[in-house]
Amino acid sequence: MNIRITVSPSLAAPRLPPSVSLAYAAGMFDGDGCIHIAKQKKSTAKRGHIFRLVSTLAQNHLATLIDFQELVGVGGRIYQQTRTGSQNKDTYSLVYDGDGAAEVIRRLLPYLLRKLDEANVALMFQDGCEIHRHFGRKGCPESIWKQREAHYRKLRNLK
Repeated sequence: MNIRITVSPSLAAPRLPPSVSLAYAAGMFDGDGCIHIAKQKKSTAKRGHIFRLVSTLAQNHLATLIDFQELVGVGGRIYQQTRTGSQNKDTYSLVYDGDGAAEVIRRLLPYLLRKLDEANVALMFQDGCEIHRHFGRKGCPESIWKQREAHYRKLRNLK
């Protein structure tokens, strides 16, 4: 069971110049971050599932995740992961979903190295696949659905 931690980062007073802040945050994200397109089962969806963009950053130091939010200027959701028998420390995940995930990726994009290809695919998915559009009872057109599936597979294959 994950516990959501409510933290209000002070996004008003950055401690570093913006370009340095983003470069530092990108280095953290390159090492400990994850970009993925979630394929989520949904019984009301015509094809039985939907897609959504998610980016996460995992740490065992809560203050680091709070710092990350302040550095990028985008607030996310922080969850405390439940400990397993082999863990000696608490772990936390900072989760960005949908537009928040895309915004974090856009801000970090010029500074990413390891995750650059994944970031580009994620942004193509978010911007080009009409993710926010609801097509009604007939469902998503086949051409757009194929684009969504292709981006999902491409990002999965980059891992």
